[in-house]
Amino acid sequence: GVVEVCHHPSPFPLPAQVWGRDSDMKEKKVCEFVEGDCVGELEFINNHKCVADVKAKGNVRTGKMHRHHFEMCMGPIVDILKRQADTGEVYEYYRQTLAGNNAPVKTD
Repeated sequence: GVVEVCHHPSPFPLPAQVWGRDSDMKEKKVCEFVEGDCVGELEFINNHKCVADVKAKGNVRTGKMHRHHFEMCMGPIVDILKRQADTGEVYEYYRQTLAGNNAPVKTD
């Protein structure tokens, strides 16, 4: 599901790190998200499995959303999310993985 990164408690923003795999299956850090960022939305939008793992760097509070609720809540802005994924630097690993240039984390 989609997860919003909510750090709890923290006097400063601790990132959640996104880890993927290169073509040799070696783990590599892809990017970081901070408080208020959402991760996992592209799997719903593009209807496929995860391409990376998210690891918290401290105490975090998370929530998850099922596809039905995602479509109800995010439906009106899906086109905006798609445009961001097509051009945003933070999504470069995602685009490269879908193009076959990285090994997907989840293979089942």
